[in-house]
Amino acid sequence: MKFKFVVINDNIRLSDELKLHISRRLYRGIKNKNTIFFVNNIETKLYMTVNKNDIITFEFDKERDINWELYDSKLDIYYEDDNYMIAYKKPNLLSIPTKGEPKSLFQEAIYYLKNNNDSTDISILNRLDKKTQGLVLIAKNPYAASLISPVHEKMERRYLALCSGIFENKYGTINLNIKKSEDSNKRIISLDGQIAITHYKVLKELDGNSLVEFVLETGRTHQIRLHTSYIGHPIIGDDLYGDAKYDDKLYLLSYYIKFKNPFNDKNIEIKIDENKVDNIFIWLNILYIFVKIYKRLEM
Repeated sequence: MKFKFVVINDNIRLSDELKLHISRRLYRGIKNKNTIFFVNNIETKLYMTVNKNDIITFEFDKERDINWELYDSKLDIYYEDDNYMIAYKKPNLLSIPTKGEPKSLFQEAIYYLKNNNDSTDISILNRLDKKTQGLVLIAKNPYAASLISPVHEKMERRYLALCSGIFENKYGTINLNIKKSEDSNKRIISLDGQIAITHYKVLKELDGNSLVEFVLETGRTHQIRLHTSYIGHPIIGDDLYGDAKYDDKLYLLSYYIKFKNPFNDKNIEIKIDENKVDNIFIWLNILYIFVKIYKRLEM
């Protein structure tokens, strides 16, 4: 892949200018591969100085070493172009594989792209928890990934969740800092944590529970799950921050993604069909009611 940038600063090192245009991951990759850089068609070292309106060009092609077993999963694709695709992550599937659970959306996407003779050096830009289902934006190459960074500023994400109880305030903003717990994989609310902002709006009230839309301003791990739990309305089926003893399904869905494609400046807006969303949550709520009845019969 050939890269081309116009320098936006005067009297700046080439290395420092490059870091303004590409991600740290891509920068490390091109540096480690001893990439040859050209400024105004003249070979230039990273430590040399460039000036405003100079033209930087270089070529860099790298296929990621795939150490995970690939498998066909009939990937559900909602959008695709030369640089990005939006796929549906199924519930109870990891976004990225681990040694303990070597199946993931990452492998499914690579399998799909490899069979279409496309790049496999992909990046999953909005990783979802294992139990969370829904839309995920995937960059097909490191450069495309770098142009949607930071994700929380370049992409709008909306979620739907079935939350326990009835909200007193039907819309609002939850602004509570989050950090990782020292003795578990859970996150906690803490003043010295990272800023985490979640906007919400109650859409429906279902049998004593609330169907809520969430818009993320930041993207912390477990952000919606922890924020809703902290205000007393945990997501139904949340085994970390709620009560999921009788139900292993997390009622959280990534249903909407919007971003500006940096390669053509077109707005890409993808959402799951409203009828399908309604069917998903109606079914989930019926299941939850059944679980509650079953729980009462056990007592």
